[in-house]
Amino acid sequence: MDSRQSKVIEKIEKAGLLEKHNQLITQGYTNPWFNYKLLKEYDGNLDQVIVVYNEHRKRKDEQNAKALKILETMGWLNKHQELVEKGFAQVKKNLKALLRTEGDIAKSIERLSNKKAIQTDQPIEQIIEQHGFKVQYEKLKEMGYDNEKRIVRLLLKFNGNLEPIIDKLLNGKERKHQHCKKREGKCEKKDKASQEFQEFKQKKKEFKKKLQQLEQSGIHRHKAVKLLAIWNGDTDAVIKWVNQVKPQAKAETQTLQEQQVHTQE
Repeated sequence: MDSRQSKVIEKIEKAGLLEKHNQLITQGYTNPWFNYKLLKEYDGNLDQVIVVYNEHRKRKDEQNAKALKILETMGWLNKHQELVEKGFAQVKKNLKALLRTEGDIAKSIERLSNKKAIQTDQPIEQIIEQHGFKVQYEKLKEMGYDNEKRIVRLLLKFNGNLEPIIDKLLNGKERKHQHCKKREGKCEKKDKASQEFQEFKQKKKEFKKKLQQLEQSGIHRHKAVKLLAIWNGDTDAVIKWVNQVKPQAKAETQTLQEQQVHTQE
């Protein structure tokens, strides 16, 4: 049992819910954090907790089924299976990694491994040693960045490249400073003549054009925003992907309607 599980078991014991937690485990509901959250929320009512659990499982199964359909449409089922064999069993995460890397299995494994490393109970020093980022890590600490988890996450994300990491950290500090000034009622107006503001305005204009293009192609605005984020603003890639997914979904709907007509006859 790792330290995170130990913490939640302590919380369950303090709340006097250990017996009910054990009952849930015997019925196959083994996530201690979820058990604690639901038992607290429904005042220890086991029947209600089990109903919520089953609804959650049903939603998760539906989402996984959709993700598998997309993997099948993209021709990535073998790649997903390869990721599962490497220890990455979550369908949605595998799909997201493959979409972000345009189906590159090596990059997907690297991406998933980096996320997995920071989410484990492994000591930060050990993660740094394993990836060979000790020099960069110490340099960032010397510069006054003391949020260890964030430093590790950025080192993994940018593969130890300090330049984008420092840019990211500086931008974060700048935004925080602006937010604090705003809360004090002293937020200064942006200089509309500045190059930074003009660049922001141009990017916003380009993004709006891309949204309009996707809306004209029959993609809902909310969905278009998400797909542009996944495909790094590439409208052609978004349209191509949607056109691959749509015919299959249409064929399935048509088959279902035909089956219903035959049943009625």
